[in-house]
Amino acid sequence: MLSVTDKMSLTLKLAEEAMNNGECPIAAIVFLDDEIVAQSYTKEFSEKRLLVHAELNALLEADLKRYPYADRTRMELFTNLEPCLMCMGAAMSSFVGAIYYALESPSDGAVAVTRQWNPQSADFAAYRVPVIQGGILRRESKALFKRFAEQCPPGGLKAFAEGLAAL
Repeated sequence: MLSVTDKMSLTLKLAEEAMNNGECPIAAIVFLDDEIVAQSYTKEFSEKRLLVHAELNALLEADLKRYPYADRTRMELFTNLEPCLMCMGAAMSSFVGAIYYALESPSDGAVAVTRQWNPQSADFAAYRVPVIQGGILRRESKALFKRFAEQCPPGGLKAFAEGLAAL
């Protein structure tokens, strides 16, 4: 049985692969128990598109497998950076049961939004906020962003990575 730390370690290895392939080191893996259902890393540079976040890519891949609702609610999304609002919404709409992340993202993280979420109906499952836990292998994710910042050219992405490494 894989622990939460084991699953995040696999996620960080995928984020390292992203960086080695010239992408921002953000990765996501969807697990059902110990099975990897889907995995991806952010592909903004290789695909020259913006809506190719790691979490969204992995959730879309998992959705294509058409798991029943009961299995989806047992799925766990692991990512090395706190999900943005788009990815958080996608996770909720996918009925993911839990989200685990390594490092908070002060500029665009959406966990604070979920704490204020007050749906008017409990009838629709996508209105339920999954279990969310951060800080898993946080130091390792910070170190990855530090290495990424060191190789980035000056600009917004370098500043973003430096900010994350300095948290």
